[in-house]
Amino acid sequence: MSSKRRVGIAHFLLRTFEMLDTPKLKHLIEWSDCGEMFYIKNSREFANKVLPQYFRHRNFQSFLRQLNMYNFVKKRLKNGWNQFQHKYFKREAKNLLVHVHRRSNGQQSDEEEQTDQQDSIKKQQEQLQQIKYLQNDIVLTSSFLFQQSVILQGNFQRLKNKLLYQYIEEQKQEKFLFNTFSLLNKQQTDSPKLTQTILTQNRKETDQEPQLFVLS
Repeated sequence: MSSKRRVGIAHFLLRTFEMLDTPKLKHLIEWSDCGEMFYIKNSREFANKVLPQYFRHRNFQSFLRQLNMYNFVKKRLKNGWNQFQHKYFKREAKNLLVHVHRRSNGQQSDEEEQTDQQDSIKKQQEQLQQIKYLQNDIVLTSSFLFQQSVILQGNFQRLKNKLLYQYIEEQKQEKFLFNTFSLLNKQQTDSPKLTQTILTQNRKETDQEPQLFVLS
């Protein structure tokens, strides 16, 4: 990865050119077939694996700002790749890098501000999307909890009815047993009296003198 810096050529440009000339990085950053532009195929993996080797950071947005300050034209392709082009940044034309100049401070600030605004808008959109996901989760959770509440209320009502039915049946059984025992007690109480009455009546009949009937 070592490269001797040429006079008048920015270190950033040389390191970027060096990345593109590294075959093992073609799955992440690569020249186009015509060699007049290059592609970054996976920005996240590129930031995590390539940038630390060449620029000692993992900030992809910072890398984009650097390209923008050197007037690279960025285009987002349908396949998700980022395409960059500069009329003096071409494959096998390293000598043209001396013509790639950084913008003035005023232009740099405007471009950085525009990029920051775009980043801010993107972050806000991502946050809004996350909020929508959370709202959907809350709605689904609320619906599920409501259904569970209805089921629990139904189960509670059925249990309540069952307990009430059992209570009524127990009351009936208690009343039946009470009446039965009351009747038995009454029978046991009345039986000696009835027996005594019969015995007394028998004694009276026994004590009476027999009546004589005269037959004529």
